[in-house]
Amino acid sequence: MKTTTRILSATLAGLMALSITACGSKASTDISSSNADSSQASGKVEGVTLTYVVSQNWVNKGSTVDDDLNKKFEEETGIKIDMQVIPDDQYVNVLKTKLSTGEVPDMFMVSGGVGAQKFMPEKYFADLSNEAWVSRYAEYAKQGTTIGGKIMGLMRWNVDGWGILYNKAMYDEMGIKVPTTTEEFATACDALLAKGITPVYETGKDTWHWGIWLSSYGPYAASKNPNLYEKLNANEMKFADVKEFEAFLNEFKSIYDKGYLGQNSLANPWDAAYGQLGEGKAAGFLGYQSYQNEVAEKYPDSKAETWEMYPLPIAGNNMYSHSAGGNMTVAYKDSKNLEYVKQFFDFLTKAENLKTYYEGRPDLQSNPSFTDVPGNPTAAGNAMMKNATGGEGMEMEYGVLYWDNTQVGVYMQEMLLGNKTAKQVLESIDADRQKMFDAQS
Repeated sequence: MKTTTRILSATLAGLMALSITACGSKASTDISSSNADSSQASGKVEGVTLTYVVSQNWVNKGSTVDDDLNKKFEEETGIKIDMQVIPDDQYVNVLKTKLSTGEVPDMFMVSGGVGAQKFMPEKYFADLSNEAWVSRYAEYAKQGTTIGGKIMGLMRWNVDGWGILYNKAMYDEMGIKVPTTTEEFATACDALLAKGITPVYETGKDTWHWGIWLSSYGPYAASKNPNLYEKLNANEMKFADVKEFEAFLNEFKSIYDKGYLGQNSLANPWDAAYGQLGEGKAAGFLGYQSYQNEVAEKYPDSKAETWEMYPLPIAGNNMYSHSAGGNMTVAYKDSKNLEYVKQFFDFLTKAENLKTYYEGRPDLQSNPSFTDVPGNPTAAGNAMMKNATGGEGMEMEYGVLYWDNTQVGVYMQEMLLGNKTAKQVLESIDADRQKMFDAQS
């Protein structure tokens, strides 16, 4: 009897457990069903977070517009955006590390044009050619995001370029004419220094900004060396083979040594330039066309909106160097959240959201990447086209494979400190690029 009782008790306990499990399962199913019904009813997605890796200077510039749009997207869809902001001088290395270790974000930003090649687009970039918003791209945006015949990125930038942005009223008051040669530039800088004014304020703490100087000289060097970019990209020519590059670096070193780039130019941060220019302590800056709008917003009395621009008057240069449309956001092609990334891109490219974006980014208003967004050219942009008597061309950041402004900037800093010659800077660039070519082969 005792044995029978134990068996019956065990059987009863088992039946009770099954009953409880069944009830629990039904309750769980009912809850899940209820949540699903609720999610469907609200039209929102639950439990999805998109990782988005960006460089610091590429987002929320002068506003919180990127954060605002991310929040709006979450409110409308329920999908969260985890935007991870990386310091500019660390961005390339951090992103490459994430890619190589398998920690690939759902989305990340890269340079348009050939600059994107360093991140192995065939392995990581999703093909966006069939997305509806592509049909509204400006031609330069199509070119800047096309890799191997496919649209590989969302570009919300504009074609812009770098030159010497200068305070026209200050130049006029001192009788300084727009310099077109290194000698004329030196004369202008000496006159400004005599008045206690920094001729061209350099923000060298951000090493990438040094690289912009040499990158912007690319079109002129290409005009003297037929098919230069093509030969560099095919690894048929080296930077050290181009005498114009060496001449530019030697003249640039002289400009630095004479103090034309200001005191502490190796340590000045990017944001410090606004005050130096806005308060009239500096007369010029290596900036992009729309930079004057940023200064004008921070210093309304500066009349920065009237400033103009001329090409770098170094080593014969007389050309305007521009981008391939700036930066773009790419989607990781093997992301489990790819459909939601595309939904985010659809959201960002709605007319109302593009309007919000460009209103929050006055630096990108001169020539937006979507045809249904009106442009707003600056005085600097108009002046640059007049002063660039040699024409225009694409800067090396966007036209030359494996160009890295940050690393080039490091080598240029070493030259300025006397630790490298101009030739050694070019040889270092060549050595870095050769490693990339070897890795690709």
